[in-house]
Amino acid sequence: MDVLIAGAGHGGLAAGAILAEAGHSVTVLEEKQRDALGHDWEDRFTFSVLCDALGIAERDLPADVRRVRGDCTFVSPDQKTHVDVHFPKGAEQKVMWRQPLMRMLLDRAAACGVRFAFGTRVEKPLVRNGRVTGLCTDAGALSADLVIDAAGVFSPVRMNLPPECGVEKSPKRGELFYAYRAYFDRIENVPVPDIPFEVYLRHAGEAGLSWFCTNPDTVDVLIGRVDPLTKEQVEAHLQSFRASHPWMGDQIVHGGQYGFIPVRRPLTRMVADGYAAVGDSAFMTTPMNGMGIDLSLRAGRLLAETVLAHPACTAADLWHYNRDFHRMYGGDTAKNEGLKNALLTMPEADVNFLFSNRVIESADLAGAGQNMNLPALLGKLVRGMRKPPAFGSVLRGLLRGGRTQTLYKKAPEDFSPDAVGRWSRKINE
Repeated sequence: MDVLIAGAGHGGLAAGAILAEAGHSVTVLEEKQRDALGHDWEDRFTFSVLCDALGIAERDLPADVRRVRGDCTFVSPDQKTHVDVHFPKGAEQKVMWRQPLMRMLLDRAAACGVRFAFGTRVEKPLVRNGRVTGLCTDAGALSADLVIDAAGVFSPVRMNLPPECGVEKSPKRGELFYAYRAYFDRIENVPVPDIPFEVYLRHAGEAGLSWFCTNPDTVDVLIGRVDPLTKEQVEAHLQSFRASHPWMGDQIVHGGQYGFIPVRRPLTRMVADGYAAVGDSAFMTTPMNGMGIDLSLRAGRLLAETVLAHPACTAADLWHYNRDFHRMYGGDTAKNEGLKNALLTMPEADVNFLFSNRVIESADLAGAGQNMNLPALLGKLVRGMRKPPAFGSVLRGLLRGGRTQTLYKKAPEDFSPDAVGRWSRKINE
């Protein structure tokens, strides 16, 4: 079987390594050069999932590229209320630098037999009689039995699929953050907060969030917004942070880059004849925080196992991957999209009320909207009814998220365009 992978995304590399190791011909087409891959910043994920993809023990991960991050606090828009999240010993958040992570995945894939065509831009899919049969690139057309789309949020493969493939093409407003992230030098001998990681919802009155994380030797700042960021906006927010955090220096040590972060539920349908999307191409992130490395790596393995079991790679074959991903992971991640949307669209004063009256608590924010048991809801009701419109908005968001989760987990057992279409429309509604 000939497999083409559009883009060197985490999930595509994980799938490609397994397929190549099983004897299939796998080629990754990547526009960037190898040394330019991977953001110059850290991200949080479950290290054991990466180790499973690499085939190594966690103790073998390089110690100098990973660390444990401290506790977290969510800050209301008026910055008067903090909702703290404390992690017990042994369960702290772990972060790793993205560039070494990418190198490990690339090395693993190459060792398994994956070939790479760096500096090759994918332009669109080749489609014949409703089946994806390859890719058009700036170096010419290439044929394949399967195209794995790991080309990101604005994948030219997904966005140019014909309508009969049934795959959603483009994100809508509010479904991704335009983000800027940089690590600045840290001024020594200045007191720092007991909780080093601060997340600001509706920061500066804008739809989105920012964070400020004090590390031992740097200050990590992220600014994410629903609408595109200007350099003037970014500079104003950085100056605001310097005024409130006097240990933040002026020199960029890492990052200083702009990017896109999906903050929506995953695609309901992410397969077609000869085609499967994975990672950011399928919007595989947690809507509340945009984290997706775990999901991408798990999806890559699930996709490869599906292809090995169903090598014809029809939409019906690949549906096993689509269905099982949503039952295992997609429904749970989609659950907090309702809460995220409510917090980003309701009046700022209502968000402040929800924080100050403990209608929004740490389990809602860090737990991705999981705080839905009866005692928790009754407590929210008592506190929230002091301002019914605000309480109603967040409750609808939580309930809508729960309904979305249930629908994802009820993905049709077998593939048919009509059944999948009806199921997708229910979720979108």
